[in-house]
Amino acid sequence: MSARQMKFKWIFLPLIICFANAAETKVVFESMISEPTPKDTLRLKLQEAVLMALERNPNMAIQRMDPAITKSYADEERAAFDPSFSASATWDETKLQRFLGSRPAPFEMTSTRTQYDVGLAETLPTGTSLSVNASMSGSLSSIYTDQYSGNIGLTVTQSLLQGFGVGVNLANLRKARLDVEISQEELKAFAEGLVSDVEKAYWDLYLKAEEIAIQQQSFELANRQLKETLERVAVGKLAELELASIRAEVANRKEALIDAQSQYEQARLYFLFLLNPEEQTIWSVLPVPLDKPFIPEDSLDALSVHEQLGMLYRPDLKQARLNVQKGELEIVQTKNGLLPRLDLFITLGKTSYAKTFKEALPDIQSPFYNVNVGATFTFPIPNRQARAQATRARKSKEQMELSLSNMEKLVQWDIRSAYIEVLRLRQQIEATRVTRELQDQNLAAEVEKFRVGKSTNLQVLQVQRDFTTSQLDEIRAMVLYLDSLIDLYVMEGSLLERRGIHTPSGF
Repeated sequence: MSARQMKFKWIFLPLIICFANAAETKVVFESMISEPTPKDTLRLKLQEAVLMALERNPNMAIQRMDPAITKSYADEERAAFDPSFSASATWDETKLQRFLGSRPAPFEMTSTRTQYDVGLAETLPTGTSLSVNASMSGSLSSIYTDQYSGNIGLTVTQSLLQGFGVGVNLANLRKARLDVEISQEELKAFAEGLVSDVEKAYWDLYLKAEEIAIQQQSFELANRQLKETLERVAVGKLAELELASIRAEVANRKEALIDAQSQYEQARLYFLFLLNPEEQTIWSVLPVPLDKPFIPEDSLDALSVHEQLGMLYRPDLKQARLNVQKGELEIVQTKNGLLPRLDLFITLGKTSYAKTFKEALPDIQSPFYNVNVGATFTFPIPNRQARAQATRARKSKEQMELSLSNMEKLVQWDIRSAYIEVLRLRQQIEATRVTRELQDQNLAAEVEKFRVGKSTNLQVLQVQRDFTTSQLDEIRAMVLYLDSLIDLYVMEGSLLERRGIHTPSGF
């Protein structure tokens, strides 16, 4: 060995030791991330993973309750027009003294009174209030003649200005029903997000497993290169200095393999979190994707078709439109609040009298009647509150309309951007395949040149790295293409429909 070779040996020796120590450290780290060892294997297809997540994901279960909760508010608003029944009964007894005429001694008098009332009342969406009442009263006295009376009556109150009409009186109920539709769209948006996350996590898990296999193959190639180099050094065909670069590359590829294993473990845990399988030892489950990446048939239509789908299905856009409708109802209410309050009422009643309870039952044919007609008028001056509410409602609706117009443009932009990305990644699939095939041929040629002494370790290692990169690029291009399709379907709001999943009311 020459003096120059000895000099380079001592220069690279610390570097070799450093990479060796790093490799040992990574081996220890690998043993740490492999705990706990997966015991239960969960083999499933993509559709099975999606359905399991929709059924068992805890966040989905929480979100699924929102429409039912919101519907309870609509039922509460509907209750304002439900009829109400009332009944009451009272009994009263009094004992007292009274002086009658010129008699000096008072008379003791005992009287007993009874009162029975029943009523049925209802408010109509037209601003009309109806109530039907029937009552019986009796008066029994120790000195007076017993007397019973029955009454039946109808009272009608009609709002003529403020509170008149179906539009204003049904506004709260209609807004509550719109809130139900909004909550269903929110649930759909959440479900689409969950399906998107599950599908991406499924393909990411597949990708990470493939990356481990590719990095393992790359690591083995480097080891074979190291073995051949050691053999050549042993027979004197190569200088010992050649070992430094190859051992550094072996250590580097070991690091890449460990990183790939760690990334797979992270992908596995996230996938299990989304699916929430029934197994008690959830984190020890080993999910195994059965489907492989593929190019779906008829995955893309004309750009205008995807934009039309976005205008039709996008959940947040539909929520914005529903909010505009709520704003219109708010204007109806506040405009009506600017009017004075003018109510017309009329009460018609029939009364019967008798000495016995049975004969005094309410009778609509009784000749005794009562009629009460009147009107009430109320108008606050200067009515600042109603004017402020009307102004706020009008400005809020204008704001929501501007937001809706802007959101429509944002939806178009989202779809166009996602569409371009799908086209790009679809072309990348073929490009990366060709690159990987050429790099495979290049590697075979470079190894053969090395064996006949026409190449160096550095050149072989570089070609190996290029081949590994091309393999990773090819599998990543396929997965990224599927992810971009998912993003496009989410942008247009059609992911659930394309997967054959019912709307939120079916969850």
